[in-house]
Amino acid sequence: MSELLRLSEGAVLTHLVTRAELAAGALTAVDDLRLWARLADGGGVPLAGGGRVRTVVEAGEPSLTGPEGWLSGVAPEDLVALRLRDGALELSTTELTDFPAERAIRVVQEFGEQALDALRAFAEGLEPAPGVSIDVVVLELLMKAPETFADPLPPLAPLLREASLELRGGRVGIVGAPWDTASVADLAPLDVIRLALVRSALRTYAEGADLSKAITYLSRSEAVLARVADEVEREPLAPALIEALPRTEPAALLLIARSAEGEGRSFEAAGLVHEVLSLSPGLAPAERDAAEYAACRTAPDDPLPARAAHLFRQLLAYGYRPARRRLIDDLVALSVRVAEPALADLALFENDVVGEFLDARGEWLRDDEAELLESWRRTPLRLWEVLDVSGEEITLREAGGEGGGPVTLADELLPRQALPGDLMLTRLLGDGEGPHVFGHPFKVDPARKDEMLALLTDPVDPYAVAAFFRRAGRAPGTAPG
Repeated sequence: MSELLRLSEGAVLTHLVTRAELAAGALTAVDDLRLWARLADGGGVPLAGGGRVRTVVEAGEPSLTGPEGWLSGVAPEDLVALRLRDGALELSTTELTDFPAERAIRVVQEFGEQALDALRAFAEGLEPAPGVSIDVVVLELLMKAPETFADPLPPLAPLLREASLELRGGRVGIVGAPWDTASVADLAPLDVIRLALVRSALRTYAEGADLSKAITYLSRSEAVLARVADEVEREPLAPALIEALPRTEPAALLLIARSAEGEGRSFEAAGLVHEVLSLSPGLAPAERDAAEYAACRTAPDDPLPARAAHLFRQLLAYGYRPARRRLIDDLVALSVRVAEPALADLALFENDVVGEFLDARGEWLRDDEAELLESWRRTPLRLWEVLDVSGEEITLREAGGEGGGPVTLADELLPRQALPGDLMLTRLLGDGEGPHVFGHPFKVDPARKDEMLALLTDPVDPYAVAAFFRRAGRAPGTAPG
C-alpha cells in the first residue's frame, strides 16, 4: 500500500456527481475513481479536514463513502476533483474551462493500446476478460509520466467512451470486445481477435473510414463471418456503411444481404446472396441462406395440406433467424428449456411473426399459401380437452365450453402422447382440408385449468403463458404434432 500511495501522490481524478450519489452520500467508483477505490479498500484513507474515505461494494460495484456531510458542498452535475496529497484525499469542485489536452490524448492512447493488448491476452487464455482494469492503466501512466494526472482532466469514463472505447465493470476494451466471454468459447484465439476488430470497425464507422482490414478478417474466417452476419441481421447496418462496403467482396455482400433480411426485405437479400455465391461458390453462410430462400418456393402440384406442413417448417425456421430468435429465447428464459418447441410456436403467433413472414417472403408464396397464412394469423391459442384417442385420430373439445362441438383430427404422433381427460394448450391450424396441430402443444395440469383459461383472453400475453409453466410443480410435457 505504501508503494501505491507513493505512486499516486499528487494525482487528481475527476467525477461528475449525480443527484442519486448525493442522496446516498457516496461516489460511484467503478470507473472514474477506481484507483481511489483501490486505495481506500480495507482501512480507508484519510480525508483532508477529518474522517476517512472508505470503499464499500454493493452489487459488485465499488463506491467511496466519507464522514457525515463530506459531500455537503457539492451540487448535482458538479465536477468533483479528488486529489491525493500528503497521504490524504482532498475533495473540491472544479470546472474544466482549460486543461492540458496533450495529457488527455496521452491517457486515451495508453488505454487504447492496453485495451488491444488485453484483447490479445484474453484470446490466448491469459486473462479472464477482454479488457484492462482502469486502475492498472492509471498506475502505469503514473509510473511512466507522473505529471499525467497532476491537473484535473475530464472524467475517465466519458473521455474513453468518446474515444470509441467500451467500459464494463471497471475494465476498458475496444468497441466490440466479447464481454460475454462464453459467446466466443468455441472460437480460435485469432478468430476472437478478428471478431472484435470487425465489430469495432463496423460500430465505429465514420464517413471515409478504411474498411479493408475488416473485410480481410471476414474473408479469412467463415466462423467470424457467420457471427458478424448474424449480428448485422439483428442490428441492420446504417445506409452510409452499406454504401461504403465493397460489393466486389463476397463477405461484404453477405453483410448487405443480412442487413436487408433483418429489415424484412428477403427478396432483395436473396438476390444479393445469389451474387455472393457467384463470387464465392461454397461459402457456407450464404449457401444456408440460399437454401432457406429456395425452400419458400413450393411445388405447384403438391396438395395444399402437404405444402401447409412445409410452410409451417419455413415459418419456424424464419422465427429462429437471428433477427427474431430473441423472441423465443426470452420465453425460454421465463419458462423451462424442455418446453422450447412449444414456446417457439407461441413466439411465432403471439408476436405476429407470421405477418412479418408474409411481408418479407410473400413474393414467393402461392395465393392459397398466403391465404392459409392469413387464416393462421386469426387462429387463437386455446385450451383443449382430449375426449378420445383411436389409432391415428384424436378428438378434442375446447375447454371452457365456448368453442362448439368436438373436433376430430388425424395425426401420426399426437394420439400416442395423449389420453382422454388430458388438457392441451395449442392452436388448431387449417391445412386446406381441416384442422391440424403443426406445433408442439403444452400439456396442462387439469388442476390448473381455470388459471390457464384466465390467461387466454385476447390478446394473449406470451410471457405470462411461458411463466405459467415455470410455476408448475413439475416440468410441462410437450407432445409433438
